[in-house]
Amino acid sequence: MKVMLRFTRHILEMPIHWQLWIALLFLTNMAAVFFLPRAEASVVLAALFVGALLQMGLFARFGFVRLLGLGHFHWFVMIAWLVTRLGSSRGEGLFYNWIVAVIVVCGLSLVIDVVDVVRYLRGERKPTIVLAA
Repeated sequence: MKVMLRFTRHILEMPIHWQLWIALLFLTNMAAVFFLPRAEASVVLAALFVGALLQMGLFARFGFVRLLGLGHFHWFVMIAWLVTRLGSSRGEGLFYNWIVAVIVVCGLSLVIDVVDVVRYLRGERKPTIVLAA
């Protein structure tokens, strides 16, 4: 719980545009609760939970660094699978649009994450947010 609170404090120190991006990402994924018990909704919620666990583990070990993007890499599989589900949900308006939104928002997040992880691997290892003591 302590790690999660520290992580949240770091997020609240980010520039507002990044806070809004994280909120959009979280809300798009959490909208899955409205589509339960559909398999797609269950997978998205599970992926969100796994990502949170991965990021908390990375944060606890390395701090608020660009490597945190690794916490979303399992989304590559989720997005690929969701793309295959589009055909079977095409006539389902809101559900279809939600799947498209998850694919787009999580896909954009993965672009940011890949760039961040590459930058970390190339030597940018300083924390991106440092809290005042």
